[in-house]
Amino acid sequence: MSREAILEINCSRYSERIIDVINLFNESGWKYYDLENNIEYLPLGDEDEFDWQKKILSDSELQEIINNKQDKFELVGLNLYYENSDVGITLMAKNTKEIIIDLNINRKTVENNRESITDIGWYFNNIIQNFFERGCPIDSIKFEEYVD
Repeated sequence: MSREAILEINCSRYSERIIDVINLFNESGWKYYDLENNIEYLPLGDEDEFDWQKKILSDSELQEIINNKQDKFELVGLNLYYENSDVGITLMAKNTKEIIIDLNINRKTVENNRESITDIGWYFNNIIQNFFERGCPIDSIKFEEYVD
């Protein structure tokens, strides 16, 4: 038994392009490279198979994949890590109106254990507040946490 925690945000007034929101994450300290400089993402043509790929890509290669996926109405999936740490999130989106942020990679918790509730304040400070400070209006925020 473990906990799942998910944020859903609407950044559509900021930009219609998912890559712009990913760049905003990057400016806020969330990097798409893991500690071994790999990027974990859903490839072009994945067709909701969730066949995650993990490899070294240049920024321009990743941006091309993300833009092509959005243009083809495919689900964009990308892992992001906070300031070169092991704390991460999985971003999934087909547009910027419904961006799903799964708080699933070494989730920050109140009592620092897997069964503890999510430290949602930490995520609000390091995602939502950072977006506001960078001029991104967020029209809706939804947080869910449940035991699976």
